Amino acid sequence: MKKLSILIPVYNAEKELGQCLDSILPQLTEETEMILIDDGSKDQSWQILQEYKNRYPEISISHQENQGCTATRKHALAQAQGKYSWFFDDDDRIEPNTLPALLSYLEDDPDILIFRNTVDFVEENYSFEMNCPDKVYDEPIPAIEDCFRNDSFNTYWNKFYRTSILKEHPECLPEGKENSGDLIFNCVAFTYAKKIISTSLLVYHYQKRARETMVNRFLPDSVEVLKDKETGVQTMMDMLQDPRNPLIDNYLLREYEVFVINLFADGSPYTREEKINMVQEHVLTPRGMVAIKNAETPNTYSRIFKRAAMTFNARKIVDTYTVLSTAKNTFGGLYRQFRKMTYLKK
Repeated sequence: MKKLSILIPVYNAEKELGQCLDSILPQLTEETEMILIDDGSKDQSWQILQEYKNRYPEISISHQENQGCTATRKHALAQAQGKYSWFFDDDDRIEPNTLPALLSYLEDDPDILIFRNTVDFVEENYSFEMNCPDKVYDEPIPAIEDCFRNDSFNTYWNKFYRTSILKEHPECLPEGKENSGDLIFNCVAFTYAKKIISTSLLVYHYQKRARETMVNRFLPDSVEVLKDKETGVQTMMDMLQDPRNPLIDNYLLREYEVFVINLFADGSPYTREEKINMVQEHVLTPRGMVAIKNAETPNTYSRIFKRAAMTFNARKIVDTYTVLSTAKNTFGGLYRQFRKMTYLKK
């Protein structure tokens, strides 16, 4: 059995795919395999994969009609022969000489391995690092708490997962949940993990482009996404018998904040009154008000949101964000935090 399967869905990535593959391929060993599936790309991605296959015959490539990221991940996972699986984005890269170090951690037989990463805002030419402690967890809740604190529970690319857990629990990859699937994925994986290892080794560089942010990309399914995340986190903590963990409130406060931000994204069809009604219906719920009251605010923008939300007045919340959204080009520092809060693709 291989020790690690690196699974990469590919879609319209011709500009970044070479950089991605060049960062991984020199680090492959006999203990690793790489599976790439082109999901019906309309650019030259498939041709690029064929070129790399000629140079590196040990990698596996295949092509399919477009089915979406989740379906493609499922197909890649079904092919995985490694004890562990690593889902990798087709436009990201890793640090040199880090994969062998990660493989050494697997000798301790964790169910999940977590490592440090950066989020790189490409057009703005800046990045920030997500913290990751050197730690061994013999139960999932402390690891989940640290992931929430370090803002890494919504991500999958900075983690190795025991393949058998993922294959035994296909609910970790639900169809039609492209914008909430990563959170659901981790809720399932962490629920069934018994041993988790975290390392401060900097490995992964997540490439973020302005066109992908929630700030300027309206998500029409934002209500469904919010409900999926509320349900996913609460179900996980219920199963782990810790239903009132305070970090849930911190996480949900952020998701309510992102929900409100999306109402002001480019392409949002909502009138002011419709935004007010949506905040009232989906944020100022009994569960939402508990989170707003109890959550900590780690940065300036969260404090602004909480201050507005603590009025429990949907009209005041919308008025606050109307001012912020129109001032985003003037108050660059605050808007950068606004962008940073919404860096995740899903």
